[in-house]
Formats: sequence, structure tokens, C-alpha cells
Amino acid sequence: MVVLKSEKMRGKIMEQEHGGNIKEVSAKFNIKQNDVIDFSANINFVGPPPDIYSKIKKEIEEITRYPESNSNNLRERLADKYGLDYNNYVLGNGAVELIYILTRVLNLQEALVLAPTFSEYENALQAEEVDIKYHYLLKENDFALDIDKLKGDLQENIDIFFLCNPNNPTGQYINKEEIKELLTHNAKNKIFTVIDEAFVDFLDQDISALSLLKDFKDLFILRSLTKFYAIPGLRLGFGIGNKEIIKRIMKTKDPWNVNIFAQKAGEVILTQDQYNKLTKKAIYREKIFLYQKLKEFANLKVFYPNANYIFIELTESDYSGTKLYNKLAAQGILIRNCQNYQGLDDNFIRIAVKSREDNKKLLNTLIKYL
Repeated sequence: MVVLKSEKMRGKIMEQEHGGNIKEVSAKFNIKQNDVIDFSANINFVGPPPDIYSKIKKEIEEITRYPESNSNNLRERLADKYGLDYNNYVLGNGAVELIYILTRVLNLQEALVLAPTFSEYENALQAEEVDIKYHYLLKENDFALDIDKLKGDLQENIDIFFLCNPNNPTGQYINKEEIKELLTHNAKNKIFTVIDEAFVDFLDQDISALSLLKDFKDLFILRSLTKFYAIPGLRLGFGIGNKEIIKRIMKTKDPWNVNIFAQKAGEVILTQDQYNKLTKKAIYREKIFLYQKLKEFANLKVFYPNANYIFIELTESDYSGTKLYNKLAAQGILIRNCQNYQGLDDNFIRIAVKSREDNKKLLNTLIKYL
């Protein structure tokens, strides 16, 4: 049975959501910052496309100018790459900025979010004092999403629903047929749907809802360019939706919300077909290696990684997430303790897929404790 819970302005802050505090751990354990390996941040270990570095170095003097208002050049390039009109696109200072703006411009009373899932949906809704209900993903179902049960909670009293696909931190996803079934149900009940595809680029199969936008006007898709292209410090994401909602977002946001180097990086990113292929191969190779090695630990339940991170249950081990986090941090290795996710406790962790060298360091350290 799906549990439904309503809670208003909990003020619960999700720690480590975007990576561990390397500086703090470095100081606490007297470890050089460069020697700390951060498995808590789901960033592509391959690193940014080299062309981004050369582009920024070449045009460093652009810092004396304002960035292009509303990133119109990037909007046009995104439309050329993904389809639709450039007026269906909006650029953000990371996808998270667009989450906050979207909840501000919509007239919302009640929202439904999954539990566990990415915390910024909840935080943005709380900022607008929206009543939040939770659809709990069940441990006994390996946190997979049951569409029929979800539709039971998506009724006319719900104004907006957030879906992270693939989900963070569990890594589970639903396919395009299930997305269409869900959107059809929500359209009948006049529920605005936000689909966050921050990690969709890491998947081999196409689960994106982009092709469904023309059929569902109350759909908004989020994409991150910081995860796959390893530029979290530049902050760059975009949203795709009907022209009316994009127009409302454009009126609300800062016209110069994307800095000039993020815009330059975006121009480079949209030409990186070879980089994309090589990255997917590297990620797949390392995630399978790490997954198979972790499966050898009899006291861990390791969930298959669909994206570039692995969700792990510690219940059968002698460690809680907090205890294991502290042990590994002392060795200069950071993991994501998932106890602060709604619907999880101190028995779950998440680790990013990194290079073979870093993955081996993690595995060798785990052997000492597990």
C-alpha cells in the first residue's frame, strides 16, 4: 500500500545533496584537498570536453562584457538540436534555478513528490508554502515506481507532480510508454507535470519525454548540463515547455542569469558528439566494474546502476550510513549518506561512478571495514 503524507514547511535541509564538503573533511582529517575523492557528487569522472577549456581561455576577455540577455543564441541552438521552437526553451543558472522559478510562477496549493527523490523540489515548494504530499517508493519493491499505485495518489486536488527520471538517489526509471500513460492521467486531472531528466544523458536507452511535449501542454522538462559535461562550477541547465509557461518564466527570472562562460560552454557542449560516445562507453565500463565488485560484498544490497551512481543498502552490514561515512571520510573518501532523503533512513548510501583508479581505492578501503 502506498503511504501518503502531508507536511507543510518542514524546513528540512538535505545535506550533501550536491557533493561532500571537501574543504571541511580536508581540515578535519589533515588530508590535502586534492587527495580527497568525492564519491558523493554525481559528476562525470571523464571531466569536461577539452574544447570548453580552450574556448574559455581564448575568450577570457569577454569577462568585461555582459552575457547575452536570456541566452537567446543557446535557445536557438537547443531548438536546432532537440526540435520545437526556441520559444519553448529557457536557460537556467543550473536546472535548480528553474525549479524555484517554476514553483513561483505557478499558482500552486498542493504538490505530490516521490520519496525518496531529489530534495530541491521539496525545498522550492516549501519556499512558496505549497502543501506537499509524498508518494513513498517501497523498499520491498526495490524502490521501483508502480504507475498504477502512483495514479491513485494523483487526483484532482494535486496541482503539480515532480518526477525525477532516472530517480535520484535510487537510479530507477520508467520508460516512455509509462511516461505517456502518466501524462495522459495527469492531463485528465489537470495536474502540471515536471520531469527532471538531469541524468538521462548517461543512459543508453531513450527514455526522454521530449517527443511528448507537443501532445501535453502541462508538461515541463528539466535538463542539466553540469552532470554529464562535468561543469558544476559554471552552472548550466535548461527547461522545455509550452510557450506560455516559458514566457512566464522569462518574465520572472534575471535576464542575465547565465554567465558568459556558461554560455560559451553551452555552445561547445552542443557539438560534442564524439565526446558523448566516448563518455557513455567509459561510464558504462566503470559502473559495471564497480557494481560487480560491490556485489561481492555479501552484507551489501547493491542496486543496479542505470545512471552514473550506485544506490546501496547497508542493513545487513555492521555499519550505518553515518558510521561508514565517517570511516571513509577519515581515509579521504566521501560517500553520500542518504538518511536525509524523505523515505530513507541511515541504512542507505549512494556512491558515484568514478575512474578505475578511484573505484579501486574505494573498494580496497571498503574491504577493510566490510
